[in-house]
Amino acid sequence: MDSDSQPYIELTADSRTFRIDPNKIESLTKIICTGLGVETFELSWDFVDDEVMQTLNHQYREKNTSTDVLSFPQQEWEEPLEFIAPPWPIEARAEEDVDEDIPPELLGDVVISPSVALKNARSIGHDLDREVCFLLVHGILHLCGHDHLEPIEEERMTAQQQKIMTYLEAIDGAPLWTHCAKLEV
Repeated sequence: MDSDSQPYIELTADSRTFRIDPNKIESLTKIICTGLGVETFELSWDFVDDEVMQTLNHQYREKNTSTDVLSFPQQEWEEPLEFIAPPWPIEARAEEDVDEDIPPELLGDVVISPSVALKNARSIGHDLDREVCFLLVHGILHLCGHDHLEPIEEERMTAQQQKIMTYLEAIDGAPLWTHCAKLEV
């Protein structure tokens, strides 16, 4: 299979405080994107500390505080993509099923602050794994045309987030996000 026909996921984790499992992140990303109908894509995940996140948030949103997630979409969608739960387990497409003439979708970049994710998780009674997965979902939805600036957009995006999180929690008898992120002691 041509490398251009495979999803390409780049992950950097610049943190000594948190351990991010790249295999889990890649698996979750592929499942979410498959459900959104995007099987060949490129995107990058960047897990950064609060200082870097605050700098980015100030530079791109003019807010001089850290935040949990920032998304930088590279596509403009006519309509936001809708999640349709793929059958489980998700199987790799056969080589003959891949049209190598179709380039992968360049989705964009998502930046996550694990320390803000941990604060959020603690404040709402979730574990870090679940919150990081939620931020993965949130970030991918932004890359796929969703937003929450207007109430109707927020309602639609929230419904998609809930649908995806429910799918990821129930699909294999245990949440698929287990062990995707860990606080180093």
